[in-house]
Amino acid sequence: MASTDGKPFPIKNTAFRVTFPILDATGSLVTGATGLDSEVSKDGGTFADCTNEATEIATSSGIYYLDLSSTEMNADTVAIIVK
Repeated sequence: MASTDGKPFPIKNTAFRVTFPILDATGSLVTGATGLDSEVSKDGGTFADCTNEATEIATSSGIYYLDLSSTEMNADTVAIIVK
């Protein structure tokens, strides 16, 4: 998914890019996180691996994005967890 494909809000059954910070226990941004495991739950179901993994924006920003596929967005409620 190209960054230009992004929508300002999620739409059912349409690929979506979610952007978020990763914080440590003190509330500080975590930079350079590696080995991330991104999972999605659709309509309160069991979490399953995402097609893509979260990626940090720029170098040492602590802000990440995750591209969700149209299949992963084909639900009324979509929840993600990145660990």
